[in-house]
Amino acid sequence: MKKWLSVLLAGAMVLGTLSGCSGGGRKTENEVKTLDVVWFSDGKEGESFMKLAGKYMEEHPNIKIELIEVPYADLESKIKNMINGKEAPALARLTNIGPFQNQLVDLGGYVSDKDTFQNSFGEGLKFVFDGKILAAPMDVTANGLIYNKTAFEKAGVAVPQSEDEIWTWDEWKEAMKTVMDKSDCKYGLVYDKSPQRFTTLLYEAGGSMLNSDLTASNFNTDETKRAVSFFKDLHDEGIIPTSVWLGSENPNNLFRTGQVAMHFAGSWMIANYKEEITDFDWGVTYLPKEAIRSSVPGGKYLAAFQNTGVEKEAAEFIEWISKAENNAQYCVENSYLSQVKGNESLDYEYGKEFFTIFSQELAATGPQPGAEWGYQAFTGAIQNDLRDKLIEVLAGQLTVDQYAEDMDKLITDTLEELK
Repeated sequence: MKKWLSVLLAGAMVLGTLSGCSGGGRKTENEVKTLDVVWFSDGKEGESFMKLAGKYMEEHPNIKIELIEVPYADLESKIKNMINGKEAPALARLTNIGPFQNQLVDLGGYVSDKDTFQNSFGEGLKFVFDGKILAAPMDVTANGLIYNKTAFEKAGVAVPQSEDEIWTWDEWKEAMKTVMDKSDCKYGLVYDKSPQRFTTLLYEAGGSMLNSDLTASNFNTDETKRAVSFFKDLHDEGIIPTSVWLGSENPNNLFRTGQVAMHFAGSWMIANYKEEITDFDWGVTYLPKEAIRSSVPGGKYLAAFQNTGVEKEAAEFIEWISKAENNAQYCVENSYLSQVKGNESLDYEYGKEFFTIFSQELAATGPQPGAEWGYQAFTGAIQNDLRDKLIEVLAGQLTVDQYAEDMDKLITDTLEELK
């Protein structure tokens, strides 16, 4: 009897061990695996995500998806604390892969076909590192050009209506000056005080921060100096108000007043201006070009974490939610662009024509901007200096040449530290 009791107890211990799982992969008595998802929302993204998750759970009754919502400011610390406590989440919505690059699952080892999955996404957010698919782009944003339609019509200035009509930088400047002269606009342009937004000009000039394989600086070039000089000219000539880059004025608020002809911003402003602007008509037109066309992508990823016991299930869910029809539903509901091929033109409730232009900007953008800004350990280290030293140039405290030299040295030193 004692022998049989010992066997039963041992069996119970083994069963208990098998049924327990640390981290984001908890298993219930009915063999249902739970995928914990650390998530932040800017609006109703969490609601949209869970709507899709509900559909997935109906199709996969052995999967339970639970959302752990946190403020964006606490996102990285929350995930790091979970990893340190050996309770890593199965999944997380991320803006920055860098801090977790060594803890993320290589999705290529779990999806139905690695090459097919990787190629289902277009250019934009970088999600493949050293041959490993570390995340899937959930949504993407692009830099672009919003304009005061009422002011342009009053001034008799037509904006480009197609990709064949895109302005050069000089044509763009002249158009803004004409609108300033012939409308109620005091300024031609407000430009977000953002190093990422500024580099759009750098790429359009044919320049870049780094070389193509991201191993050396490419900053001290004629292309960089052309972009910086042009940006300074726009300020010196009063086309851009100094109150934004040399002060603290909010460019969104300035554009809303109707005193500014154009806003160099991001695709997320479409939803914002839809609600906030009622005194004039506005629209979206194409970015100008210098040597080439370019925007800069931004956005969010969905990634899976290692050591959860549910890596396979998490990767399969990412593959499912990344299908064109599922990703389209999510992006439309939240006014985002999509990086999934086939979703270049979605049926948005508002501003479909605006989103189409932003999507075309992304399609015309080469791989360098996404690769550089996807190298987040690098951009995180240099972006404040990139912006602050540029402000010194605008204020006349630093020459364009000195700016290019100083940033070139900083970039070189930063790359050395990151080796």
